[in-house]
Amino acid sequence: MLATCKTALPRAWLLAPIFFLVLGTWGGRPCQAEPPFTIETADDGGLSNVGLYTSIQVDGGNNPCISYYDQDNGNLKYAHKSGGIWTSEPADNSPSDVGLFTSLALDASGNPHISYLDGTGRLMYAHKSGGIWLKETVDAQGDDWSNTSIVLNALGEPRIGYYDSTHGDLRYASKSGGSWTLETAVSTGNVGNYCSLKLDSQGNPHISYYDQTSGNLEYASKSGGTWSTEVADGSADNTGLYTSLALDFSDRPHISFFDLTNGHLEYATKSGGLWSVQLIDDFDPNIGWYTGIDLDVGGNPRIAYYDAFYGDLTYARRVAGSWEILYVDISLSDVGAYASLAMDGSGKPHMSYYDAAGNLLYAVGPAEAAVGVAELPGAGPGRLALYPNPSVGGRINIRLGSARREGVTAVEILDLGGRRIRRLGLDGSGGASWDGRDENGRLVEAGIHFVLPIGESGRAGQAQRLVLLH
Repeated sequence: MLATCKTALPRAWLLAPIFFLVLGTWGGRPCQAEPPFTIETADDGGLSNVGLYTSIQVDGGNNPCISYYDQDNGNLKYAHKSGGIWTSEPADNSPSDVGLFTSLALDASGNPHISYLDGTGRLMYAHKSGGIWLKETVDAQGDDWSNTSIVLNALGEPRIGYYDSTHGDLRYASKSGGSWTLETAVSTGNVGNYCSLKLDSQGNPHISYYDQTSGNLEYASKSGGTWSTEVADGSADNTGLYTSLALDFSDRPHISFFDLTNGHLEYATKSGGLWSVQLIDDFDPNIGWYTGIDLDVGGNPRIAYYDAFYGDLTYARRVAGSWEILYVDISLSDVGAYASLAMDGSGKPHMSYYDAAGNLLYAVGPAEAAVGVAELPGAGPGRLALYPNPSVGGRINIRLGSARREGVTAVEILDLGGRRIRRLGLDGSGGASWDGRDENGRLVEAGIHFVLPIGESGRAGQAQRLVLLH
């Protein structure tokens, strides 16, 4: 297939002679995606404009699931791929306009849970159970919410971060026992836009967001019932738009975001109590909108984002400490807005995004090389006792013995590809038990797994093999 590129010329250039379509580069821009990504139309919408406000997750079978907005019909929609076939359905087709600012999470059974807004600005929540979509209003007291972000806790209960633009507050909603609790997380200045929520290993919420008053990227977390905030990027530039947050195996934050002053994609992370910020992509003067971040097995960040200068979907990954920029979709139409990213268990990146022609698009890359489990960094003795091993159903007992004295506080269960399945805290005697389920409560596939000790500074010893049978 002929590789083509775009410049920032007016769209009228599309009427130019065919000799503008060339291999290699045009206007200084590389014209091929490497590694090769597969691009599919998840929903062409018929005559409708669909695919705005996308959010993607991958189910237990590594199938992509996407929530998004049907603008022409004013509906919240949900698309899922299984057996190579895409199906889409309305998750909320209420008479009022619904489906803006969607965010998607999947529960232990693979059922979708979606936070979104209706046309009046109410915060809404929809989930599918027994094949039926159930919908409810979470917060109707404001008239101008925006930017929702949803996750589920270990019990499958929803947690939602969102921005109250009427009052300029970052808000947080949690549901337990059938009731919603609403609270203001941060209210100093105009804060909370472009928020992204994750829960740490203890179930505590962490949220990245934009402080419009100061022009900073900021970070809020709750512990012991109290919210605390800190500046992740306090440079003199206006930064922190389009944030996306991931937490690594030590609950350290990794944030992708857009620097509005310079028009660049940037990345912030915290280690040893200090924040550091890196410039990722400054090739174009307006690159880094709609960022989505996820981590590979080694805790290395992967970022999908929109190049608003060229209208392309782009992908950045950190390998051996250096950033690589890959072009995912550089078709002649304007693509890549509302980008969202999820990595699957085999190391493949999955991306959902919007085609300005009115389509929901999906891109998937090949499995990326992951650090082998035996090569994972670590220190200390870390010798584990695992029993029974092999295990046939039931619980697997894990004991660290002397490694407990080396500052080991938890263990991680990894799959054969080295991707984290579950994290377990240790009791006072240095022990833990695993029920064979992942962090979302799903029963994991039988086969070889690994148990890795974790200390305050991260991985702290050799992984040991565990054979799980059902």
